[in-house]
Amino acid sequence: MITHVAEASELSGRVVLWLDPESRCTPTVLEAPLRLARAYDAEIETIVVDQRADESGEVPFRRIGHVSLPDVPPVAYRFQLLAQRCRRTVEDAGRTHKVKVRHALAQGDAVDRISEMCLMRGPWNIVALTGTPAVGGQSVINSLLANVSGATGFLLCGDALKNRKTGVVVIVEDGERLPSMLRAAERLSLPGAAIHLVIGAETAAEHADLEHQARLLTADALPVVFAPIGPTFGVPGAMTEIVARMKPSFVVARFGGTAVADGRELSRASAAIQAPILLVR
Repeated sequence: MITHVAEASELSGRVVLWLDPESRCTPTVLEAPLRLARAYDAEIETIVVDQRADESGEVPFRRIGHVSLPDVPPVAYRFQLLAQRCRRTVEDAGRTHKVKVRHALAQGDAVDRISEMCLMRGPWNIVALTGTPAVGGQSVINSLLANVSGATGFLLCGDALKNRKTGVVVIVEDGERLPSMLRAAERLSLPGAAIHLVIGAETAAEHADLEHQARLLTADALPVVFAPIGPTFGVPGAMTEIVARMKPSFVVARFGGTAVADGRELSRASAAIQAPILLVR
């Protein structure tokens, strides 16, 4: 699938930013989705999903306080305050990057609500997560990638660290996806900066074939640097270690391949690489 976000004027997609009020929502975490939206002249629509059982639900609960302490805000009110704080942070960052920001609030299952948003205004959406969900994170990511059909890519934000040694790194594992991944990397790169290409192949023959395709495709086009590495020979986590040592500012990779096989591997890769990761199907 082509990795693409619709321009704001097209009304057929945007960067859908899933905010978790209980986790970090800082300008450094927001750098990646705003950079992505700016690169495509797209807008951002945040979504906050209240997945808690409410006070009238089937799960009983009891507030416990102490007479000498001030009243603790109800859970629902606290959640609302945190959500408002996150939205203000996104709005401030959006003004800095000149990106239009909208907001949505939903209840229920997060995957279902995000899927509905992408189908309602699609198909050129990219879903951005400010971090791996604390509870059931890996299964949530797997479910998003499997069920949100109105999205062309998924972004795990991570911290946008300064003074990174390498620019955008593309992990290529097949020739079919390479052109769209390179186009995305070109948009995300700084003017004149080279794109670093990492060949993700398990055998020497596959590596040579894929590198040959990539060199033909990029011969007269983009400034591309080929990482001087060989095949992984099926060693788990090999690609993550290689990319982490490169210290990239952004990574474009395929979900379900050698480097990012599933949600668990994505969590590990994000922790090791410490840079935003844009996933294609």
